[in-house]
Amino acid sequence: MSNKKQFRVRLRYVNYDYLEDYQITNDYSNMGEALDVILEEHKELKKKHWNLQYISHTVAEIVNERIANELNRVRLGTNNTDRNTQILIELLQGYMELQNVQHIPTTDMYKPEFLSHTEEVVRSRITKMKQRKDSKVR
Repeated sequence: MSNKKQFRVRLRYVNYDYLEDYQITNDYSNMGEALDVILEEHKELKKKHWNLQYISHTVAEIVNERIANELNRVRLGTNNTDRNTQILIELLQGYMELQNVQHIPTTDMYKPEFLSHTEEVVRSRITKMKQRKDSKVR
């Protein structure tokens, strides 16, 4: 008994009942042994909980960083596309002004064959690029 300390404790009835049940269930000779085991389990759980928090925080930071990088790439690609689209619109507007075009038929009025062919070529190109990208990721 040199490593043990004796002291008086007041417990709520519910905690005393729990301690008593724990002692009986686990076959400890007295409540002090049961309380020692409960405290050790509590220490271990506290360590594990801290470790889980640390791991989850680290994983969240890594995921956040990678998503931010991917979103940055998407943003840069979108900006580039937007810039190219604006250039094309300016060129087309200048050409139309040069040709003195006053009215243009829209595609809902008339859809020429070359436009359908061009849409299909672009759709096919995008599909192929997506397939290449998907195969690189895996």
